Amino acid sequence: MIYDNIITNEAIWGELKTMVQHQKLPHALLFHGPDGSGKEAHAIELAALLNNCEETNQLAKIKKFQHPNINLIIPMPREKTITKKSTALDCLSEKSLEHLIEMKIKKMSEPYATIKFDKASSILINSIRDLQKNSHFSVDNGAVVNIIFEAEKLCSPKTEPGNALLKILEEPPKNTFFILIASNKDKLLDTILSRCCDFYFSKIENKKIKEYFAKQDEIQSLDLLINITNGSMKQIHSLIDSDISILELIEDAKNVIGTLMKNNDWQMHYKKAEQLFKTDKQTFTIFIKILIFVLNDLEKIKNNNFDCLILDDVKKTKILNYNKCIEIVENTYQKLYKNLNPSIGLASMFIKMKNILIKI
Repeated sequence: MIYDNIITNEAIWGELKTMVQHQKLPHALLFHGPDGSGKEAHAIELAALLNNCEETNQLAKIKKFQHPNINLIIPMPREKTITKKSTALDCLSEKSLEHLIEMKIKKMSEPYATIKFDKASSILINSIRDLQKNSHFSVDNGAVVNIIFEAEKLCSPKTEPGNALLKILEEPPKNTFFILIASNKDKLLDTILSRCCDFYFSKIENKKIKEYFAKQDEIQSLDLLINITNGSMKQIHSLIDSDISILELIEDAKNVIGTLMKNNDWQMHYKKAEQLFKTDKQTFTIFIKILIFVLNDLEKIKNNNFDCLILDDVKKTKILNYNKCIEIVENTYQKLYKNLNPSIGLASMFIKMKNILIKI
């Protein structure tokens, strides 16, 4: 195995190994399911299995993402002008090329690390042309494995890359496999879906996530991280590696609700939330989720249910409509991402929440 730190989907992995053993593996496979469920790492493991990963020299190449038989296709930003004859990598600046190498290195040691350019909206047709050019070369040992991350971006916003890949899938080169990774397979062309063997990766169980992190250094607020990310191992790792302070956001959320309950001046909290939305949407999203979790805990405590995510030391609260506050926060959040003016939207949210939370 490439990874000694992967949560293996035993059912899927067992089926894949059996297919390989009996030489019944389809040329096109689709690994789909929730973000952070291990799809990418299983694809890399399968590519290694098809290329004799037990051999020391082969294993070393795969672990460095330098094996000639294994190709990775990802969405890339157009940072430089390219033509039909250009390779996909020609579109990247030197800085982005270095970043790509760094992401690949990290991915090979951490199965849930991310290989992604934030500004990349689609898989370039040049990436598929590269596959077409390379498909003419024969392979002496192992198999050519083309792994396509975020495969739904083959068909969005344009379908040309997807149609180009479809032509290859209709007559796949000998001893060549395609593994498409998607979180939303419905965005793929039906004609592509019909040519792929479908493997659904369900969300990893919370118990297994906790067991995974128990082997590492103690992680603060792991239960909360699991809830914030909806159990995405990829997002949990991203948050752990980030500069975002979950504990500070918890205090901010508590202070917002406490201020509104006491009918104190909430302008400082409002301005902080507005600035956060404008400058750091990832942290803003986490703050909103934590705010909802705190309100949900208050609703539980009101109903004598003390199975709380954050307020586990609180035993009594006012009899207020916390669910209505949650509805207000959720509606505001959704509208903010539909071009609602943040100044007006967040001010309205605070006022509506205050009107509910100061009632006795």
